Amino acid sequence: MSEKTEKKSDTKPTKEADTEEPKLPAEELSEEDIQLKEELLLLVERLEDEEAELRQNSLNILRNQIRSSTSSMTSVPKPLKFLRPHFQQIVLIYDKYPEGEIKKELADVLSVLGMTIGEKRDCLKYRLQGTSDAVSTWGHEYIRHLSGEIQAEYQEKIKGGDDEMEQDADYLIHLVKEIVPFNMQHNAECEACDLLMEVEMLERLEDYVDELAHERVCLYLVSCVQYVAEPENTTLLTVAISIFRKYNKLAAAMKLAMQLNDLKLIKDIFFSCNDELLKKQLCFMLGRQQVFLEIPEDEMESSNELLREIISNSQLNQHFLALARELDIVEPKLPDDVMKNHSDPPRTATQDQSKMFLASTFVNGFVNCAFGKDKVTMDADNQAWLGKVKDNGMISAVASLGLIMLWDVDTGLTHIDKYIYSQDIEIKAGALLATGIVNCGIRNECDPAMGILSEFVSDANVSHIKMKIAAILGLGLAYAGSCREDLIVMLTEVFTDKVSNANDKLITSEVISVTALSIGFIALGSCNAELALKLLTIFSKEGYNVKSTYNRFIILAVGLIFLGKQKAANDIANAFDSLPAHLKDFGVILLDVCAYAGTGNVLKIQSLLHKASEFFSEEDEKEKDTKGKENLKDPTAVAGALHEPGAHQAITVLGIALVAMGEEIGAEMSLRTFSHLVRFIYN
Repeated sequence: MSEKTEKKSDTKPTKEADTEEPKLPAEELSEEDIQLKEELLLLVERLEDEEAELRQNSLNILRNQIRSSTSSMTSVPKPLKFLRPHFQQIVLIYDKYPEGEIKKELADVLSVLGMTIGEKRDCLKYRLQGTSDAVSTWGHEYIRHLSGEIQAEYQEKIKGGDDEMEQDADYLIHLVKEIVPFNMQHNAECEACDLLMEVEMLERLEDYVDELAHERVCLYLVSCVQYVAEPENTTLLTVAISIFRKYNKLAAAMKLAMQLNDLKLIKDIFFSCNDELLKKQLCFMLGRQQVFLEIPEDEMESSNELLREIISNSQLNQHFLALARELDIVEPKLPDDVMKNHSDPPRTATQDQSKMFLASTFVNGFVNCAFGKDKVTMDADNQAWLGKVKDNGMISAVASLGLIMLWDVDTGLTHIDKYIYSQDIEIKAGALLATGIVNCGIRNECDPAMGILSEFVSDANVSHIKMKIAAILGLGLAYAGSCREDLIVMLTEVFTDKVSNANDKLITSEVISVTALSIGFIALGSCNAELALKLLTIFSKEGYNVKSTYNRFIILAVGLIFLGKQKAANDIANAFDSLPAHLKDFGVILLDVCAYAGTGNVLKIQSLLHKASEFFSEEDEKEKDTKGKENLKDPTAVAGALHEPGAHQAITVLGIALVAMGEEIGAEMSLRTFSHLVRFIYN
C-alpha cells in the first residue's frame, strides 16, 4: 500500500501543492490545535470504514465541527484549514459512496470545503448534489461565496444557452429563493439585490422586502441605475416604484415615475392616491416638472379645483413672491449690484454704449426674474431706457420684460400689451416674445398666449419676418411640454406648400427652423416618431437650403421630441441616413445626447468620450481649412461648422455634460475628463 502511495505521489502534478495554503510548523500549533488536527484526520480516515454506522457517526461529527466553526467567520476556521489538504481524498471517498442520504451529507461537507479551494465552483457543484438542509446553517461567508458562484454559473451557462445546465436551473432558482430572504433578515440587502439582478429575478424582490428595509433597498436600486445597461436600468426603477407603492410612499414613487418619463404610470400613481394632503404634494411635484394631468371636474369634490390650480402653476407667482417676502429679498436690484463695475477697467469712448446697456438689460432681467418689478424698465425716472438700445437689441430688451413678469400672467400681459401696439418692428417682436416667456410653464383656461400669438403665426398679413419668428418662438416657450396637438398642427402648416405660397417671402429657412424648434419644445419628450420624421422631411423639400446654419435647430427639435426617452430614440436614428453627411453625424449624436440627458448613464458617457477623443488626420484638417475659406467667400453657406471634420465633437463634449448632470459623481469625473480633452487638443 505504501509503495502505491509513494508512486502516486511521485507522478502527481505539483499544481495542487503550489496552490495549497502554507502549513504552520508543528511547533507553532498549540496543543489544542494539534489535537483538533489529529481528530479531523481520524474522522476523514473513518469515512472509508466498512462499517456503515461508524462512517455515519464520523460524518456527523465532521459536519458539526465545520458548522460550528463557520457560523461567524473573521478568518479561515481551523477545521477548514486542517481539512483543506485532504479535499481530494474526501472527493475520492465521495465518488465511492453509493447513492443515498450519507452521500448527500458528505456533499454538503465538500461544498463548504469548496470555499477554500476556489476552483471549478466546487462550492456550488456539491451543493447541488447535497441535502436539502437550509444554506443558512453553514454561516454568512458560505452564503456569500455560494451566491458568487451562482451568479457566475448563471451568466456563463444558463444565460449563455448551455443545454446541459438547463436541468439545474430550477434548483439554482430554489437556492436563490432561499438565500435572498436570509440576506434580507441579516442586513445584507445589497447582496440580495445583486444576486437577483444577476439571475434576472429582480421583479420578485418585492416579495422579500419588508417595511423596515424597503427604503434602503430602493435607495440601492436607484443608485445602481446609472451603472447598468438598458433595459436593466428601467427595470431597476420599475421595481423600486412597485416597492414604494406597496408601502404607500407615493411621493417617492412619483419622483421615479417622472424619471422614467412614463405618463401612464404617473397617472396611475396620482389617481391611486386617496390622501388629499399627499395629492397636493404630488400636484406640486408634477407642476414643477410641467407635467399636466386632466383632473376631472366633480361638484362633490371642491378640492379638485385647488388641485387643478396647483398642477397648472396658476398660483406659482404668488408662492414665489411669498417666499421672497419671507426671505426679505423683494427689493429690486440694479445690474451694477451684480456686475461689480468698479473692478472693470475704464471704458473707452470707442466702446458701443448700446451694447453695454443691452448687457445691463439682460442682467437686470435675470436678477429680478419673476419679482414683477425692477429699477430699469419700470422706474418712473428712467422712461427713456428703451431708446438706449439699437436695432435687434430692442427685441431682447423688450423680451426681458417677460423674465421680470415671469408667471404673473394677468399683470404681466397688461404691462407688455402697450409694446405690442408699437409701430417699431423690433419693439413689437420683443413684446411677442415676452408674451410667450410670461406664460412659460403656466396652464391657463383662457390661453392668452395662444390668443395673442397665433394671429401673428397664421395671418398672411404679417409684414415682417421678425414678428413671425418672435411669435413662433413665443408659442414654443409658452406651451413647452404640453404636447398640444392643435398648436403642433398650426405650426406645421408654416412650412407646408399652402402657407409658403400665400406668403413666400416670410417662409425662409430661418423661419422654418425656428418653427421646428418650437414644435420640439411643445412635443418635448413625447416620443412622437411620426412628428420627428415629418420634421426631417424638411431637408428633402425642393429648393430648401441644406447649408443653412439654422438647420441645427431642426435636428435639435427631433432630439427634444425624444428627450429622456433613452433606447426609444434608436429607431428614429436610422432616419438620419438620408441626410447630407455633414448633418448625419451631428444629428445622430445630438439625438443620442437628448435621449440620455440627465440620466447619468455611465456607458453612454464612455461612448461619448470615445467619440470626443477621435483623431483627424492632416488631410482632414486641410479639407477643413479649404471649406472654411469657401464659407468665408459664400455668406449663404454659414454652416461651415457643420462641414468641418470632427465638428460633431463639439456637441459630443456638451453631451457629456448633459448626460452627467444627473449624477454627482459622474459630473465630477466628467470635469476631470475635460481637462484631459483639453490636453489632447493642444498636444
